[in-house]
Amino acid sequence: MAAVQYALVIGKPLTRHLTVRLEQQGIADTDAVKAIGRLITLLRDHVRKTTDGEIAYIWSREHGAVIGGHVHILLHLPAGYIWQGQRVQRWIERLSTRAYRKGTIKTTRVGRNAKAYEQNPGLYLANLATVVGYIMKGTGPDASAVLQLEKAQAQGRVIGKRCGMSLNIRSNRTPLQTRPLKGQFSSQLGIRQFARCLQQAAGVSKTL
Repeated sequence: MAAVQYALVIGKPLTRHLTVRLEQQGIADTDAVKAIGRLITLLRDHVRKTTDGEIAYIWSREHGAVIGGHVHILLHLPAGYIWQGQRVQRWIERLSTRAYRKGTIKTTRVGRNAKAYEQNPGLYLANLATVVGYIMKGTGPDASAVLQLEKAQAQGRVIGKRCGMSLNIRSNRTPLQTRPLKGQFSSQLGIRQFARCLQQAAGVSKTL
């Protein structure tokens, strides 16, 4: 939660939700973290090459009874970057050394379109809070109660790291000179309070 707020404050809103069904593509759970890292590196390098921009991200792994091991990645992509699903499919083929299997990747825009953050910030922020709550649904019962997650449930056993984020949105980095926010950069907020803090963080980013 803190990373998502911080991303807004520094002008890197997370606007795309990518789900990759790793097990469906033949990537073993023991290799999942390495595959996620390589996928993010490929995307990061391509973004730098084509836009001279920088990505930001958070990710969380799950293991579903039906779809097996998979990862949710919430991304910031800089203005001007053109998302191409076929390119991501080729990257997935490279990582798994197998032909792409239909349905391995699913991607949606937070707020329904690429410019929702600018054109309809209310819808974007509400949808962002929902997506973050969905990604966090595998948290433990005590944490889910504190966070007021309505769909919290066990998301299966995974081998290795379960979640991660990019260094540029870790809120313990050098603090920005901004007016204080109530609940800013907190990981202990209820999801409804979190939605309100997202609105505050978005407001601060527009004053920097």
